[in-house]
Parts: sequence; C-alpha cells; structure tokens
Amino acid sequence: MNRTISILLYFLVCNLYGQVGIGTLTPHETLEVNGDLIVEGLEPLENSTSLVGADDVGNLTILNLDNQLTLENNRLELSRSIYYSIGDTDLSGISVGPGNLVHNIDLEMGSGEINEGKTVINIIALPSNIKITGIDDGVDGQHLFVYNSVTKNIVFIDESDPKSLNSLPRNRMKVLAGSETLAGTGSVEFIYDGNAQRWILLSIHD
Repeated sequence: MNRTISILLYFLVCNLYGQVGIGTLTPHETLEVNGDLIVEGLEPLENSTSLVGADDVGNLTILNLDNQLTLENNRLELSRSIYYSIGDTDLSGISVGPGNLVHNIDLEMGSGEINEGKTVINIIALPSNIKITGIDDGVDGQHLFVYNSVTKNIVFIDESDPKSLNSLPRNRMKVLAGSETLAGTGSVEFIYDGNAQRWILLSIHD
C-alpha cells in the first residue's frame, strides 16, 4: 500500500512540475537521468534524420553537420561533393630570368596574403612563357591546383634538373618526368609533402 501511494505521489509531483528524474530527486530538466542511459526502439530505425551528441557533463544535444558530412541510411559519411576555394594571381610583373626561368614563384598563398587557404590558383596574366623551378609557401598536406587561363606556356621542372637549384629546397617539385608543360590553358595538381619538403605533382590536365 505504501509503495502504491509513493508511486502515485511521484507521478503527481511530475505532473505538477513537469520534470522527471531518474537517479535524482531534484531534476532540473524535463527528463534528467543521473547514471547510464540506454535507449532502444521497438522497431528498427530505417533512416536517421539527425545526430545526437553529449557534452562533458552528459547533456544531450542535436549536432549540426556541415557540408562535408552526410547522414544516409543510418551511416555517417563524407559528402561526395568537394568544394575548392579559388583565387586569382596576376604574374605579369614577375621577374623572369635567362631561359624563361622563374624560381620560388609566389602565388600569394602565405599567411595574410590574398590566396591564403585557396586550393585552386588561377593564373590570369603572364609576361611570357615561363619555366617554374619552385613554388613558395607549401604546407604539409596542402592540395593545390595551378590553373593556367592564358595562352602562354608554363613548364614545371623536376628537382633533379640542375636549374632547380636556384629555388629553395623546400619549394622544389617532384614531377612525373624531367618536366611537365601546360601548353596554354590547363591545370596541374600538386600536394605538398612536409616530410620531404617537396611539392608532388599528381596529375596534369593540358
């Protein structure tokens, strides 16, 4: 009898205050659980619509997913869409040495520069055909597309070529062959290896 009265009083208090406590006599939320919690559905969930996480004190909240993550068929996956930020650089004023060589070319990707954090660098002007022996401002893991939108040629020279010695070691490139050429409009894809301190040419689209 006493147990029945206690249960009735418990639900009466819950109705009065609108708060339920499990493992606590002083709930501060609509439902407060002091202890481990397992939630089991009566039927299999076919398609989740949101993701729930807990903070340091156990508060549960819905997590916001950015455009890099998607929730599909109850699985968290990387988005199939890849977004690249694009920056322009005008190289009409660069210094071109004998043999059309350009060493340590600055694509303005350094800290505080206009193309900081950009993945695609669009070259919008060149003084002449050029041969690049090194690219400045490489960071470990950096992905870089150099897009040539003008008709002049750009040659990328491998670090094994003696001409590359005029570029700093950390700016030199490992190219698929002794050199690769963009004959007018096209792009090359690099990734920067911080351990080797070299740009690695991955592909060319000429």
